[in-house]
Amino acid sequence: MAALALEHRIQPRFPVPSRRSSQPTPTGTPTGTSTGTTRKKLDRPAVQQRIAELLALGPPDAAALLAFAEFIHGKPFPEPLLTLTQLKSEVCRVFGCENAKQLRQSSEFNLAMAGRSVDLKTKADWQKLYREWVGVPQAERNRSGATCINGIDVLENFRPWHVFALEPSTATADDIKEAFRRLAKEHHPDVGGDPRVMERLQKMRDSLLAFR
Repeated sequence: MAALALEHRIQPRFPVPSRRSSQPTPTGTPTGTSTGTTRKKLDRPAVQQRIAELLALGPPDAAALLAFAEFIHGKPFPEPLLTLTQLKSEVCRVFGCENAKQLRQSSEFNLAMAGRSVDLKTKADWQKLYREWVGVPQAERNRSGATCINGIDVLENFRPWHVFALEPSTATADDIKEAFRRLAKEHHPDVGGDPRVMERLQKMRDSLLAFR
C-alpha cells in the first residue's frame, strides 16, 4: 500500500499525449503508421509536398521533425527502452539515495519492501521497482491486448487510478466500486476475460478503497 500512497505524488499524469500527435496528418499522403497494408512508395514529389505542408504550419519543432522522419521511415520508431543505469538512477532518486548500496541501506526502502524479496541483481528487478515507484515507462504505454486497460498492461504496471480512470483527489468509494463493476463486466472470466486481469482489478479496487 506504500506504493499506492506515493502513486499520485510520483507518477506522471495519464494519459500521456503521444509525441506523434502534435502535427496533423496531411490528406492523401502516407501516414507512416503501420496499418497492415502495403505502404505507398515515396517519391521526390511526395516528400516535397510533405515538407511544404510542414513548413506551412510554421517553423518545425522537434516533434514535427520526428514525425517527418517517421514519415520517411514508413512507421513509428519504437520508444527507447530504459537502460539499467537509468532504471537504477530513477528508483534511487525516489528514495533519496545516490546508488544501489545506499538504497539497500535505506530504512524507507526496506520498510516499503517489507515481506518481499528483491535482490537488485537483475534488470528485471529494477524494472519492477521502476514501474512500482516511478511510473510506467514510455515504451510500455499505449499498448493494446487482453491484459491491457487504458494503454498499459495491468499485469506489469500497478496503476489503479489510471486503470480505473479516476482522479485521486475527488473519487469517492462509490466511484471506485462503480469503476470496478464497469471493468469487471468486460474482464471477468465468465465473459471470456483473463482471470489474472480480474484478480489484478480486485487488488486495485481493494487498495483504493483502503484509502477511502
